[in-house]
Amino acid sequence: MGSAQSQDVPAEIIVVDDGTTDSATVAVYERLEGAGMRIIHQVNQGPAPARMTGVRATGADYVFPLDADDLVAAGGLRRLSDVLDRHPEAAAAWGSVRSFGELEYIQRSRPSLDPWQVSYQNHLPVGCLYRRSALIEAGGWQLPGGYEDWDLWMTLVERGWKGIGIPEVTMHYRVQSGRRLSRSSRRHAERYARLRGRHPSLFAERSRNWRSSPAPLLLKLALPAIDALPFSPTRKRLLGGAITHIAYRNGWRTLVARYRAHRVLRRA
Repeated sequence: MGSAQSQDVPAEIIVVDDGTTDSATVAVYERLEGAGMRIIHQVNQGPAPARMTGVRATGADYVFPLDADDLVAAGGLRRLSDVLDRHPEAAAAWGSVRSFGELEYIQRSRPSLDPWQVSYQNHLPVGCLYRRSALIEAGGWQLPGGYEDWDLWMTLVERGWKGIGIPEVTMHYRVQSGRRLSRSSRRHAERYARLRGRHPSLFAERSRNWRSSPAPLLLKLALPAIDALPFSPTRKRLLGGAITHIAYRNGWRTLVARYRAHRVLRRA
């Protein structure tokens, strides 16, 4: 929260208590409320409903969901809001992400929300500034149990919204065992099948979207080939992720760091 308070643009901060029972966390909430911080308490429902509670509670043009473990980079909100100001067709803007904690590396941002690539992998970071009107129109985060960001990207694409990435680091993501993302990844097959069921038109249009995709040619050739292999969905995901880093020329150091991060998260 401190990283949001120290931004160089005004930011309305809304804390959503998703039914915590941890005494230390409850004490923090009480201290923040005593200091005048706006906190909304609700019965535990999971990340998607909690985020939408925050979205509905504000009238701001843009919203940036931030988990308690993570940080907004200095100047991040200003840089991202400038992008959305210049591009009314964009539902979201994001930057590169610096991971810290058990591992440190920088995940370079992708330049756009690609309808073709998003049907194979979630190629965008968790830390994005969203246009609130686009979120409301799309129904916001809906999918329970993980991959709610990926599901939202698919919905935005289906509704014709764009997304824009910038190279500057705008978020710091904490890598640690036990994070919910690692649990979602272990159930990748089940949740990816659910995404296919929720967005049949997007998957049906893969061939058409392939032709207009800005992804590197290596990736456009590799992902369909990997998808056809007799591998498990989880193995396909990991192989596709490795090819993605090579195709975008992120360098072997980043690829090795990502592999190590995966092993760290699997220890959860």
